[in-house]
Amino acid sequence: MSIPIPLTGCTPSRAGAKAAALARLQHAGLPVPDSIVIPTGVTDGALAGAVGQVLAWAERRAPYGLIARSSALGEDGATASFAGLYASVVTPCRPGQVLAALREVRASASAPVVAQYAAARGLPLDGELAVLVQPVLRPAVAGVLAAVVSGGECSNWRIEAVRGLAEPLVSGTQTGEIHIGRGPVTDSVVSSSQAFLHLPGTREELDLPPGEWIIAPSAGGALARAKVAGSASGVLRLRTPAVWVQQQVLLPGQRQELLSLAAGAARTLGLERIDMEWAITRGPTILQARPLTRPVGDATAPPPPEGGWAGLAAVTGSATGPAAHLGPETPPGGAVLICRALGPEAAAALLGGPVAVVSTTGGTLSHTAIIARELGIPCVTNVPEANQIPDGMVLDVDGTAGTIRPALTVPAPRKENGPVSHGDAAIVTTQIPEARAADGRAATLVLHDPRSADLNVLVRAVTAASESTGALGILLPDGVPASPVLRPQHPGFEFCSVNGLAVLWPRSAGRLPLRVVALDADNRVIFERPLNRSAP
Repeated sequence: MSIPIPLTGCTPSRAGAKAAALARLQHAGLPVPDSIVIPTGVTDGALAGAVGQVLAWAERRAPYGLIARSSALGEDGATASFAGLYASVVTPCRPGQVLAALREVRASASAPVVAQYAAARGLPLDGELAVLVQPVLRPAVAGVLAAVVSGGECSNWRIEAVRGLAEPLVSGTQTGEIHIGRGPVTDSVVSSSQAFLHLPGTREELDLPPGEWIIAPSAGGALARAKVAGSASGVLRLRTPAVWVQQQVLLPGQRQELLSLAAGAARTLGLERIDMEWAITRGPTILQARPLTRPVGDATAPPPPEGGWAGLAAVTGSATGPAAHLGPETPPGGAVLICRALGPEAAAALLGGPVAVVSTTGGTLSHTAIIARELGIPCVTNVPEANQIPDGMVLDVDGTAGTIRPALTVPAPRKENGPVSHGDAAIVTTQIPEARAADGRAATLVLHDPRSADLNVLVRAVTAASESTGALGILLPDGVPASPVLRPQHPGFEFCSVNGLAVLWPRSAGRLPLRVVALDADNRVIFERPLNRSAP
């Protein structure tokens, strides 16, 4: 008995939501890859016996190998996509590797992050998934389309495209060429730099050493020679041919074909918003179609704000918190998560309660952005400079505008509600104090707001007031050394940068205080941060 079932007639209960949607599109005559499905309920022993049947089916259909993709019942839903949380594996048509790919996809159903995400979205856990098996296409161009569909056409839409396979785009390791429009009108096209493209290879091509050449397909129909940079897991990594660097990735005629195809797919699936992964070989093919869980904005990258950074506005909203780079440990809740791209480890961090997400790579249709949108977390993608932001720097993230800047306040990681000690420097944010504080503080730090006050003017005012108020310093809000242009040439102050805080400190006051504190209306400490270099 054959275990793999053909795509035609697949139902969600046996084949999962992804395969069932493609079956409906195929039945409607829309272009989808010829596929088979390992249904739910197949034991691991039976799975090993099915590999020969898969290879027999693939013999004349898959010259570039196979891709095994998840197809869970709860996947690709109207409010939860599970984007990037289950495995997809490209494999050459070799028995051991095909079996390993099928097992890896099935095993991803029990990944802890899948359970965490399901719980966060209030969904039952599937526990088992089907495996969709498709021939790997060798596209000239591939990507993702997101659109609102009304009146039988895509009304508000966004397309992101790369040369070769779409995997680097959807995983967020590359940022694609962006097309934005309304109805049949294209409002803007934003080019991108793509140094490498990924293509599936034949067995002979996968054995080629770096530096050899192969022929790669072009979006315009012409072929070009591309140099091999390496290969892994059945996929070639190629240097983009120089003749393509200045050429548009997705041509206007192809764009219109995709918009028409997306409108037809939405009509077939009964969707008002669609998220469609596609590839273009001789013509466009639908690789996946699902509901667009949250609308996508039409913003492109703005110029960076003064002293800050800019990227693609991926998820609307704004938030403030300390920067925390993705690492072996999950960043604390309330942080601004800085990550490269969304794999299962980053998804777990997204579920840990960050106030915002800044991705150094990727676009607004990458898995990082999709999950952040579903969780309602403000997100900015494609900010390569974010790698240089130090942990702990307090950031204002504007996911609507696509900007990140150092915060002008120092929010509290925790409340102390204790008294001011004699070693403290208290922050004031509104005005320079006129008289010495009676709470025993060692000093007062005036927070400088560069948007409303000149730093040199503030230095002169602080100097004049220091005789009556005691030690007065200036807290610079960006948490990094001030630029030489902003540093006042004043002999009475020195510049200090300690524990993420930048301070102009009067030389006459001696050593820095032990900590900087903020006070409530009753002069109680509501947050603090160590300041003195010798403090524990």
